[in-house]
Amino acid sequence: MNGAANTMPEKTVGTVMTTDPVTLQLNDTLRLADDMMNLAHVRHFPVFDGEKLVGVIDQDDLLHASMAALVRHPKDKVREALGAVAIKDFMKAATTVPRQTSIYDAARMMVDRGMECLLVVDGDKLVGVVTRSDLLRELAKR
Repeated sequence: MNGAANTMPEKTVGTVMTTDPVTLQLNDTLRLADDMMNLAHVRHFPVFDGEKLVGVIDQDDLLHASMAALVRHPKDKVREALGAVAIKDFMKAATTVPRQTSIYDAARMMVDRGMECLLVVDGDKLVGVVTRSDLLRELAKR
């Protein structure tokens, strides 16, 4: 029997990503992001400027931004302070990969760059989000 015949095709981010991710707009507030995180139970949000993908914000970014908002607005209630700060002030640049990217290449990129997620695109259209947890779960199956 040929050894190559036993080789399974390499998994791609397209097979393990979360499709239809919850997204935010550039001028949305930290309060909305916090509410969406709690309601949708997600930790990563692609950020759009209209129809254009421009960044990503995650749970850690929101925590740091929330602390900064509370420091800047010490007399405001928490929700008021969070409502005064836009996502665009704390988001990171979007790092995208095509859906055909191998899970190994994606994992290597995340580790090398200290990233928590990659945004998966088909051309210039967002089709999903792949996180460290998604990749770890898949790699642990092997």
